[in-house]
This record gives sequence, structure tokens and C-alpha cells, in this order.
Amino acid sequence: MIKEIKGVCFLHSETGMEGGRWAMQQDGFADEDGYWSYQGLQHLEEGDDFTVFADNGSVLWHGTIRRDTKTGAVPRRVIRKGKVVTDRSWKKQVAGGMWVHWIQKGIDPEEWGKLFIGERRCLVRREEKT
Repeated sequence: MIKEIKGVCFLHSETGMEGGRWAMQQDGFADEDGYWSYQGLQHLEEGDDFTVFADNGSVLWHGTIRRDTKTGAVPRRVIRKGKVVTDRSWKKQVAGGMWVHWIQKGIDPEEWGKLFIGERRCLVRREEKT
């Protein structure tokens, strides 16, 4: 069975995540002060049917989520023995100046990242897990 989830899309990042995850905040999950709750946090998953809408309701992007973890990956700068060095074995992708865990396959990382700015309305359709 297909589940439809409506909400707003954003880049979810917290201390310890070592990069952001593309996500949405599902409608109807907020506390009495209007702040989003973790119960409504939905990270995008491989195979999701995902749509992002413009303010006027037109479709900005629609497609199936296909994660790409290699395109545009850059080595991280780390501190070793008190010195900043480039660790070429530890790479992360970047979108909008933020480390991310993946980007959408076939899309420029910067263009993909722009879809998640400004709390745009979105819709996810995914297979319900049984």
C-alpha cells in the first residue's frame, strides 16, 4: 500500500550527524507552540516518489529518489596532531556549503539543495512498511 506524506522539505542536520540529510516535516506534528516535533521528521528514502512545489502550487521537481553518494565529493579538512590537514580518504558531498550524506542522482548538488530552502511544500509517496 502506498502512503502519502505531505509537509515541508528541508535539510535536517544536528550535532553528530556529520552532514545533513534531505528531509521533510510532516504536516500535523507540532507542539502547542507550533514547533516541529521529531514524530513528524521524515528523511527521504531510496525509492520515494518525491514532489516539491513552488509557492504558486506548480511543480518544481518530481521524481523517484535515487541516492548518489559520490558526485562532487570533496576531501575533508581535519585536525591531526594540532595541524589542519586534508584527509583524502574521508570525503563528503557538499550542497550550499553544507556537508550532505547524498544528493539526487543526475542533478547538480547546488540545484538539488535549492529545493530545500524556504520550507517549500512537498509530497512523498512511499510503500508502507509492514
